[in-house]
Amino acid sequence: MADTRLRTTGIAPALAVPGGEVTIHCEGFVPGLPCDSKVLFGTIEASISSASEDRIVVRVPDSPQALGVALRVGDAVSPLFPFQSARQVATGLHPVTSPAVAPDGSLITTISGSRGEKMEHPLVRIERSGEVVPLQCEIMNPTGVAFGPGGRLYVSSRNDGVVLRMGDDGQFEPVADDLGIACGIAFDSSGTLHVGDRSGTIYRVDAGGRKTELARLEPSVSAYHLTFDRADSLYVTGPTFSTRDALYRISPDGSVETVVTGIARPQGMALDDVTLLVTAAFGGRKGVFRLSGSGALEHFIAGPTLVGVAAAPDRALYLADNSSVYRLERGRA
Repeated sequence: MADTRLRTTGIAPALAVPGGEVTIHCEGFVPGLPCDSKVLFGTIEASISSASEDRIVVRVPDSPQALGVALRVGDAVSPLFPFQSARQVATGLHPVTSPAVAPDGSLITTISGSRGEKMEHPLVRIERSGEVVPLQCEIMNPTGVAFGPGGRLYVSSRNDGVVLRMGDDGQFEPVADDLGIACGIAFDSSGTLHVGDRSGTIYRVDAGGRKTELARLEPSVSAYHLTFDRADSLYVTGPTFSTRDALYRISPDGSVETVVTGIARPQGMALDDVTLLVTAAFGGRKGVFRLSGSGALEHFIAGPTLVGVAAAPDRALYLADNSSVYRLERGRA
């Protein structure tokens, strides 16, 4: 029985990966007793972390029907409130940064392994159907993946300190070496490769494989993650042992600017049209944050510990944790 006195007035954020926590603002909810007070994502009951009559914090369940949220107290049910949850498209993986969207709409990511661990299929393609297709290669600890000029796939190896490029025959050949612990890779608008050596250096690599130092940052304990904006400013994150890490912006001339501080475990990023997205924990929340025009981070997608995000041309977003990749369809939110 629908009851308009029991209603949701807002959800923050209104997008999530299963396992993320969201805050529901509401009216007429009865926390505690009776025990049949529930929050439903589609038909799946969510786990309530805390609740009052006007505010509920819940952990998002894994539900393919989670296109809306309803509150139930006894026989009374609130009207459905819009909400969108990501669906898992592949698991059994080991991404360590953002996946890369291929020109044909498929996704490239890794089964990276611990440093020095050789994996049988270290690099995979995830088709739109969800089929996981191993790529034939023997790259040790593939880390950063990106598509460069001509739609060619580039991959960094943090074990070998190299960046490799996939040829027309499907084989990988090195295009730059001696890059330290090579992690994140990204291309600027001219097609110039940039590589993050997590020991503290950002390299610029020309078409002949010659590298020059663009900037130096504090060393990271895990990886450097790189992405460019439309103005060719390079954004970099690199988690340290601190709980107050930074998001950096590097100009084409190598000047380093600290954009935001106080971030915990900032990792993979993506440019969503003109908005920067970064996976991190910030302000007591986890998931994906977007950088506002004023330079503040806004909680955009709730999620557990995520390592990467990628934006597809159809407005979908791909989110990666350490074992799985999810697809978030935003058009229906």
